[in-house]
Amino acid sequence: MELPINQIIQGDCLEVMKTFPGDSIDLILTDPPYNTGMKATNRGARLHDFFDDDYTDEDYLKLVRGGAYEMFRILKNDKPIYLFINWKQLGLWLQELRGVGFNIKNTIVWDKVVHGLNYQNYANTHEFIIYGVKGNWFPTNKESQDKKRGFFKDVWSIQRKMTDNDGHETIKAEEVLATVLSHAPNEKIVCDPFMGSGSTAFVCKRMGRDYVGCEMEQKYIDIANKRLRQEVLL
Repeated sequence: MELPINQIIQGDCLEVMKTFPGDSIDLILTDPPYNTGMKATNRGARLHDFFDDDYTDEDYLKLVRGGAYEMFRILKNDKPIYLFINWKQLGLWLQELRGVGFNIKNTIVWDKVVHGLNYQNYANTHEFIIYGVKGNWFPTNKESQDKKRGFFKDVWSIQRKMTDNDGHETIKAEEVLATVLSHAPNEKIVCDPFMGSGSTAFVCKRMGRDYVGCEMEQKYIDIANKRLRQEVLL
């Protein structure tokens, strides 16, 4: 099967990625499930129906191990991966990514500036971004913007998105995604196996990159395609 450029394929990413040619992707930028234990439930006016993010240990290990293997297989040699994750699952993802052959170069801390909930156990204000490579690769992270904002370091202060108007509860700040892409100017085909409501595709289109992705829920693909059809990408 040819790589479905600039498309989001509906289905289980472990099965969809098996149809992608090996060594066909220039950059993986993705935000997999964190296995927070959250279950879909109506939360009223403030938050709409939350997504299911409650895996058994066995099922989550299958997702992580299979995802790591397929992402390594489809990524070209001497190309990078950037993967968002929380502190609870950081160790597992690091272990499995190393296990399939990725060279883990660093773990970036995304300081979201505005904290979330869980005040009792210190309100959460950060996420991790695992940065690894298949082979050898270096980011171009010393431009004027990087020096001004501190993006040449491994702590990035970028305020998180405060609303869910784009239809997904864990949407990432577009500036974070754009920063990653700006550090990889020669990587033209970007894969996000956990596409959600399409933020990676949206930023890729805005920055002149091609994308390919997977998403289980058709409702999120519909939201993503609606965003991508905008005449002007802000």
